[in-house]
Amino acid sequence: MIWLTWRQHRLQLLYGAVVLAILTVFLLSTGFGISAAFRSSGLAQCLSVPGRDCGAANDLFMGGGARYSGLWFTIPLFLIVPAMVGVFWGAPLVAREVEQGTHRLAWTQGVGRIRWAGTKVAALAAAALVGTASLAWILSWWSRPFVAASDNRFSPGVFDLRGIVPIAYALFALATGVAAGTLIRRTVPAMAATLGFYAAVRLGVELWLRPHLASPSTVSYPFFGTNPRSGLGDWVLSTKTLDGAGHLLGNGKVLDLNLLGSRCPGLPLPTEGLPNKDAVQACIRQLGLHVQSTYQPGSRYWTFQGIESAIFIALAVALVGLSLWWIRNRIA
Repeated sequence: MIWLTWRQHRLQLLYGAVVLAILTVFLLSTGFGISAAFRSSGLAQCLSVPGRDCGAANDLFMGGGARYSGLWFTIPLFLIVPAMVGVFWGAPLVAREVEQGTHRLAWTQGVGRIRWAGTKVAALAAAALVGTASLAWILSWWSRPFVAASDNRFSPGVFDLRGIVPIAYALFALATGVAAGTLIRRTVPAMAATLGFYAAVRLGVELWLRPHLASPSTVSYPFFGTNPRSGLGDWVLSTKTLDGAGHLLGNGKVLDLNLLGSRCPGLPLPTEGLPNKDAVQACIRQLGLHVQSTYQPGSRYWTFQGIESAIFIALAVALVGLSLWWIRNRIA
C-alpha cells in the first residue's frame, strides 16, 4: 500500500516539495539580510538592555531605513500553506478514487477499506508534518527580528506561523480535505468545501476562542500613573478608562474633556477654551479615573501554542475517524 500511495500521490508530493524548496530559498536568501539590518539599525543592541527606549532604532528598522522592512508584510501569505495541504492533498485522496471508480479495484484485491484509506492518510499526514515543521522552523528564524521589534508573539499572522501550531493546522486541513472528499465524493466541490470549512474554523478559533484559552489577567492604575504591567510581549486584549465607581468612560486611555467639564464644577468646557492642566489633573483625581488593562501574559505563549495545537489535532483525529467510518459503512 505504501508503494501504491506513492505512485498515486507522487505528483502532489513532488509539487509540495518544490514549493517548500522555493519558499526555503526565499526565506534563507532574505533572512540573513534581515538579521544584518536588525543589527545595523542598532535595534538588536538596544533591545538587549531592559527598559531602554528603542523608538528611534525601531523606526529605522521597521520604517524603511532597513532594506528588508517591507518583507514583514509577506508573512500573512504563508498562512495559506496549511490550507493548500487540505485542498490539494486531502480533498482528492478519496473523492478522486470514488469519482473514477478505482477504489473498487483495490478492495477486490484483498486490501481492506480501512487499510486502504488509513495508509494513504498516514503517508500524506507524515509528509505534511515534515514539510510544515520544516517551514515553521525556518519562518521562526526568519521572522525573529520582526517579532523582537514588534514585541508581540501573539499577533495574528505571527502566532499562527511559528512554533508548533502550523503542524496542527496542516494536519487539521488534511483531515478536513479527506472528510470533505469522503462525504461529497466529488473532487472540485470537496476542494471548495475544504477551503471554506478550514477558513471558518481557523478564524473562529483565532478571533473568539484563542483570547480565552486561559483566564486573562487584569491590572488597574491611576490615569496618570505608571502601568504596573511590566511583562514584555504581553497580549493586551483591552484597555479601558473607568471612573471611581467603575463606570466605563471610554475604550483605551482617553480623556473626554466634555465629560470632565460636566462632572467637575468650575472646569471650563472645551468650547470655552482649553482648561488649565492642574485643574484637569485635580478633576481626574476627584473622579478617581483609572485605566484597566486586560491581557494574556507573554509567558503563556507556549501554553497557548500547546492548547491550540491540541484542539486542532483532536479535530483532525475526529474527522479522520468520521472518514474511515463513512468509507467502511457508506461507500459501495
